[in-house]
Amino acid sequence: MSEEWDVIVVGAGPAGSTAAGSSASSGAKTLLIEARSEIKAWKPCGEGVSKATFRTAGIDPAPGIVSKELSMRVYAPNGRFVEITEKGYAINKDLFLLELARKAAEQGSEIRVGEPVRRVSCKEDRLLVQTSRDTYITKVVIGADGFNSVVAKSLGMDNRTELIPVYQYRMTGLRIDATCGHIYLGNELAPGGYAWIFPKSDKIFNVGIGVRSGDPRRYLDKFISERRDIFGSAKILGAAGSAVPIGGLAKEIVNDGIILIGDAAGTVIPFTGGGIHSSIAAGKIAGEVAAEAVSEGSTSKRRLSRFIEGYRDPWIKRIRDSLKALRVFEGLSDNDLNTLAEVLSEEDVVNLANGINITKTAKKLLSHPVLSIKVARKLLF
Repeated sequence: MSEEWDVIVVGAGPAGSTAAGSSASSGAKTLLIEARSEIKAWKPCGEGVSKATFRTAGIDPAPGIVSKELSMRVYAPNGRFVEITEKGYAINKDLFLLELARKAAEQGSEIRVGEPVRRVSCKEDRLLVQTSRDTYITKVVIGADGFNSVVAKSLGMDNRTELIPVYQYRMTGLRIDATCGHIYLGNELAPGGYAWIFPKSDKIFNVGIGVRSGDPRRYLDKFISERRDIFGSAKILGAAGSAVPIGGLAKEIVNDGIILIGDAAGTVIPFTGGGIHSSIAAGKIAGEVAAEAVSEGSTSKRRLSRFIEGYRDPWIKRIRDSLKALRVFEGLSDNDLNTLAEVLSEEDVVNLANGINITKTAKKLLSHPVLSIKVARKLLF
């Protein structure tokens, strides 16, 4: 006999582990399935998060999980930077994900690792989840299994969104301020994207780049070779590449018995490519909605669409506004970016990147002779 569950969550990243804990704590019999042999950060990531991320996740920023506090600098092509003084955290993402999974287990979710999901199919009013080991029966599946989601593909859901390729080294021996993260913009440096240096400690750094087209590793190597002041004696300790969805929410994220979250749904802030906080928020809401739907005996698309209603404010708006800002910045020259670095405040940079009150920044730029046309009006309309 196949095991029966109320809710099965596929994928134990930030979104999936949070969803499993939220579902279980809301009273649903919940199973979290992870394809890999262990729960850890398999995808390259700068590993910088806001302090609010921990509050949303409901976990303590304990030493070990948090490597250090960081401010941030965002550099224009000419080297001028805007200092973001509000502190965030550099984290050990492996330990962060383990803590999310530990919390999910504590809340009552069953967890199974090393069990890839092969297919999800419908059978009457139930869903069958076929893995490498077994077939499970469930009422709701929450797909948190990445942009190449097996859950979405199995059920013909269109979860396509624009992807940006990224590549990252873990390095030591850098000569740079390790009390802050560093973001570098420029059309020659990283066309359609940006480069980053995030300290994990005083001596270990995540150094990466995302570009809209071309080989990100080639651009990263070029960045390193041209900045001998920073990388003169640096050594590479590890490397990894992936893709990040930066095109906003996918077209289809809810169906009968299905909710997609995380990279599978595009719950990522487009301008920054950061998805940890927004995906944790999505997981929390998705788990609650799924458990309530099971309890009420209705898991239709219409009922599960309450996830979208719950996620809309502020997250869907933030994702849409961040995407609007990204589209505007894609068309700017390096000279335009240099000008913006002279005009924008810390608050402006944070708001544009994160899709927060972009109208306020746009109105500020309306009085500028060049930026009013190239930036302000496009943000407002």
